[in-house]
Formats: sequence, structure tokens, C-alpha cells
Amino acid sequence: MGSTLPDGSGVDRPASRPGAATVSRPPLRWVPVIPESAPFTAEQRAWLNGFLAGLFSYVPVTEPVPQAPERSLRPLTILFGSQTGNAERLARRAAREASRQGFVPRVHDMAQYDVSQLAREENLLVITSTYGDGEPPDNAKGFWEALRRETAPSLTGVRFSVCALGDRNYPRFCQFGRDLDVRLERLGARRVAPRQDCDVDFEEPFAQWLQAALNALLKNPGAAPSGLRDAPRPPHEEVQSAAPKDVAGEPSPAEGSRYNRRNPFPARLIENRRLSGPASAKEVRHFVVSLEGSGMTYACGDALGVYPTNDPALVEALLQWLGSDGEDPVPGPDGQVVPVRLALLKHYDIARPSDKWMALLRERAKDNGACAELLRPGNNGVSGDGSCWHLLDLIEKCPNLGLTPAELVMCLRPLQPRLYSIASSPLCCPHDVHLTVNVVRYELRGRKRGGVCSTYLADRAATEGPVPVFIHRNPSFRPPVPDTPLIMVGPGTGIAPFRGFLQERRATGARGRNWLFFGGQHRESDFLYEEELEEFQRDGILTRLELAWSRDQEHKVYVQHRMLEHARELWRWLEEGAAFYVCGDAKHMARDVDAALHEVIRRAGGLSAEAAAEYVARMRAERRYCRDVY
Repeated sequence: MGSTLPDGSGVDRPASRPGAATVSRPPLRWVPVIPESAPFTAEQRAWLNGFLAGLFSYVPVTEPVPQAPERSLRPLTILFGSQTGNAERLARRAAREASRQGFVPRVHDMAQYDVSQLAREENLLVITSTYGDGEPPDNAKGFWEALRRETAPSLTGVRFSVCALGDRNYPRFCQFGRDLDVRLERLGARRVAPRQDCDVDFEEPFAQWLQAALNALLKNPGAAPSGLRDAPRPPHEEVQSAAPKDVAGEPSPAEGSRYNRRNPFPARLIENRRLSGPASAKEVRHFVVSLEGSGMTYACGDALGVYPTNDPALVEALLQWLGSDGEDPVPGPDGQVVPVRLALLKHYDIARPSDKWMALLRERAKDNGACAELLRPGNNGVSGDGSCWHLLDLIEKCPNLGLTPAELVMCLRPLQPRLYSIASSPLCCPHDVHLTVNVVRYELRGRKRGGVCSTYLADRAATEGPVPVFIHRNPSFRPPVPDTPLIMVGPGTGIAPFRGFLQERRATGARGRNWLFFGGQHRESDFLYEEELEEFQRDGILTRLELAWSRDQEHKVYVQHRMLEHARELWRWLEEGAAFYVCGDAKHMARDVDAALHEVIRRAGGLSAEAAAEYVARMRAERRYCRDVY
């Protein structure tokens, strides 16, 4: 190997001319050169010579290099209250954005956060959903109970902002987020940015809130703790979660797939059969959706998001009222111009009126006496008898509004996907997703009506083309480890995830015992998956099966009654470490089951009501009490 000098010549040059000022410079170093006889091509030799020249060259330094100004990294605590995973995902997203803006974020699951620590926080963001009838999500219940006590700490000096997630279809929209926002302020914390109440289409309002909150926290931040000065910027947030590590860190179900909520997969509906008998008061159906070719994967406990198509008959009624042939151009939710018929079919919610629609109605129909009930203060689309007005009801009641197609759609909310608990295990059905769906049909004000998505799946999905779907992760509702005893309470369609749990436990050879509480109105017509459950029993997978049929005798019997009947055995299972899972109706069933669980622990465990409540709180914190309720 030869050598040369850094300037590329083979000889040294004088450092200065006679009489010229001399400049001190470091001694020159020889740079190796690949000789022409080396076994490399000309291109390889040129590349290697360039690499060696860079490696052995020097840069004379004649003056100190200015140092970057010292920057203080600010601590930021992000708390999330999440039932189905949305708030948790947004908390992680907030942490990533905060780290780019000079914060050191720490994300905490409320179930694992000690309320007494709040007094030591400097900057606080709270992202939480509301569940059931204005209640906190399960992982936030203990946190909320502690925060409401008289012993809650003073939060003077804490700066905060709250983002609340909810659904305007429910009367107590974002109630827990609102309650939390008020409570933090009453304890002395200073709100730096207004609370953001997000509907189901939360992406844009969340992003706006996050930027406003981070900007506010950056203003007059005060001195940064000395331990954070000169600290390296974290590559990602630190997460404190109650979920096991293999759950909290699991990959996205769509990892390796380009399909997600914003870009759903065009799937095929390959099975649609009725589960409930012809005499049943409910129409419950079993659907199978093929994921073939999507690259999407799922886990037990996840949900399938389905984007429905509106009822074509309802769309035609709206077009007739507009006097449109369906081809008028209107803006879609993404800003693209589409024909109004397509917009009403696939892009906008044409059932429940939005706040914008109600405001427009009050403005356009203020002199219309027939609309007096609709114009009363506080009316949000609910009639005097408590039933919800549909868009077509309002149009028929106040027909002469003079709206153009574009004005109509600009007052509508985007059509949202519906989430259905997956009723299968990927170990048994890796390319398919099974669903157990109650098809909603009823009559109101002389018109037959139906659930937007359930009737779409039941009546039209197989013939209207692909079904747009995505996987919605729910890491807080995974089956427990294989050896853990499992108690499942899932009447009606609440059985869906537990069918998947049992399939998975059979496929993995899990040794944990399984106890299912199931029920409906009549055994004859409402025993969903009867043959499969009996097979699970014969195979020893389902250790116990308790059934509750509410209408098969004079007095109504529900799953919570069966729990109380078997209180001693339930308590024995719980003391042996059993996990307790619930799926189904949030408004009545889940509340009654929760009350029964407390009573079982109090009665069979010989505990006081307060001690029983503490026992249940520990179960929640340990992820032994999990709910997927709606």
C-alpha cells in the first residue's frame, strides 16, 4: 500500500514563502493509498482511496468552535384513562410530539399512578375517555376515587390541560373528562389550555389541542430541574403501564400491513348466518370477514372496525327533499369533491343530527311554529319523550329550509366506523375474523329504522362490494396467562370475545380452568353457540358453564343472580388468582355484575363493604378485573 499527503500530492510543500507570515499547523499525517496492483476494480479502488483520505485527513482549527446554546428540557407527565386503547395511543403520540419540542415526557396508566405524586408534577397533560353513563374508564376508577377524597393533595404549582374523548350519541358526552378538569382546578392546578372535548372523529381536534397545550406549557416554564439540564433528548417516551410488558410492547396488529383506520382494507364478507332462533325477540347474526391479502393480524380481545354504507332508501329520501339527482358536487370529509349521492351513502352520518345541523335549523326555522320543540334551548336532537330525532324526522317537521346539497353535507358529521369485539382466535382463524352482532331494527314515528352498521352487514354488505375494515387493538382485554383460572361473564353478544378466548386456550393447551356465565331471554331461541359451548365442556376446556334465562320463569334471572348463587366457589377461584372478565351491555348488565362481584367478595370473603371495594380495586390494578362493555 502506498501513501500520499492530504492535499493529494506525493511531495511535501513548503509551509510558507520567504517573508510571509507563518501559521502554526499540526504535523501532516500520511494517508494510505490502494496501489494499482491491488485486487480491486478501478471503481472500487477509487472509492477506497476516497474513504481512506477522509479517514486520515485533518481539519485545521484556528479558533474555538462555538457551542450550541444550553437548552433546558422540561419534564412532562401524561396520564391516560383508556377503555379500548384510543386514549393510550393518543398519550403515546403526545409523548412523541412533546419530546420533539423540548420536553422529557413520561406516560402513565392511571391504574398505576399514585395520586399523591400529582403535587410534585410541574407540567401535566391528561387524555381520557368516558365510559358507560359518564363514568371513568376502568383503569381510571381508582385514580378518580383517590382524587375526589378530602385527602387529595394540593396541586398549586401544577400546570395542566385535559383532552376528553367521547361520543355525542351519549347524553353525558365527555363527562369524566369534564369532571376531571374541574377537580384538578379546584385542587389548585392551573389550566394552561382549555379542555378539548373530542367526538368519535377525534384526530384533528386532538392535534389542535396538543399543539395549543404544548405551546402554553412552553411559555414561562420556570427553571428546569438541574437534573434535566444538558440531559440528552429521549428517543421516545417512557411508559408506566399496568399491562404486562409483553402486552404493552406488542406490535400493532397491522404491523407489516398498510391498512388501518385511515386506510381500511376492502374485505369480503364470506359468511352471514342467524344465530338466534326464529322466535327470539333479537336478531343475532354470526359474520365471517376474510382478511386474506391484507397482511393484517389480530389478537384475542381486539375489535374489528367496520365502515358501513348508509341505507340507500334513506339517501334517496334526502335527495328527493333536496331536489337533487344525486350528481351535485359536494365536499367530502377529506376535502375532495364527490357527487352528493356518494357523499350521503358512504361519507356522512345521515341518522343523528349534528350540533351544526341543529344550529342551522334554529337559524333557518326560527319563524316556523311547527319547529318550536326543536328550537327550545338545550335541545341536542332529543325529542320530549327522550327518543332521538333522526335527520329525516327534522326535515319532515321543518321542510322549507332551502338548503343546497353542499350546505346540507357541511352540517353533517363524518360517518364513523363501528367496532365489534372479535369472536375468534387467530390461532384457529388466522385469515378470518368472526363477529357476533345484534342486528338493530325498530319502528319509531311510523317509520322502520335500523342500526346503521348492523343492518348494512346483515342486508347489503355481501352484495354492495368490499367491506372496509381495520383492526382496533385492545391490549387491556387480552386473555390472562395460560395457567391462570379465568371467569368470564358475557350474556348475549357479550359472549363474542370469550368464544375467541376458549378457542385460543384449546389451541395452546392452556391448563387454566375456565368458567363462563352466559344468558339471554329464552334458552330455546337465545342460546348462542350452544353446540360449540357444549363441545368445549366435553373437551374439558370449559370447566363450568352457568346459564341464566330471564324469561323462562316467572321471576327474571340474570347472570349476576347466578354469580351470587355460586358466591363461595367464585370466591375460592378469586383467592386462587382467577381473572374476572366482563363483556356486554355497560348501562345495566356491567353495573349489576360489578355490584354482584362486590357482594360475592363481601359475603363469601367475610369482608366489610370497604374492604371488598379495596379488593376489587386491587384486581383492577393487577389486570385481573377487565371489561369490554358498550
